[in-house]
Amino acid sequence: MTDTSRTRSMSETVEKRLRVYKIVLGFNMFCHIAIGLACLFFPYWIAQVFNLPGPEPDGWTRGWGATLMLVTALYVPGLRDPIGCRAPNWIGIGGRVWMASVWVYCGGGFWSFAVFDYSFAALIGLLYWRLVKAADGG
Repeated sequence: MTDTSRTRSMSETVEKRLRVYKIVLGFNMFCHIAIGLACLFFPYWIAQVFNLPGPEPDGWTRGWGATLMLVTALYVPGLRDPIGCRAPNWIGIGGRVWMASVWVYCGGGFWSFAVFDYSFAALIGLLYWRLVKAADGG
């Protein structure tokens, strides 16, 4: 295999991994925005859907939804340029693990949030590691 064909093959691998990573991360970010908006505008419905106690007062649920949307917005540079802007991606993966651990500690209806965050942390972490490895020539 010549250097040119090896470089082309690496480039194709990076492009494919980049595309898959962006799709999965974008879907996760879309879910975060949807959940954040639901918490902001329909806090009682969220409590009912996830079998949580009613949000009394409802301000904490609305605040959590707004915070989730803000944190998700901080991932945008990592979505736009995952190879050149790595910190938001690694921090986001760690943040998902952290939040999943908090949801486990809270228990009850928060288990579904824990499963969601642990699952996406593992999936995004694996996809990102593979992307970075390919981009760095490994």
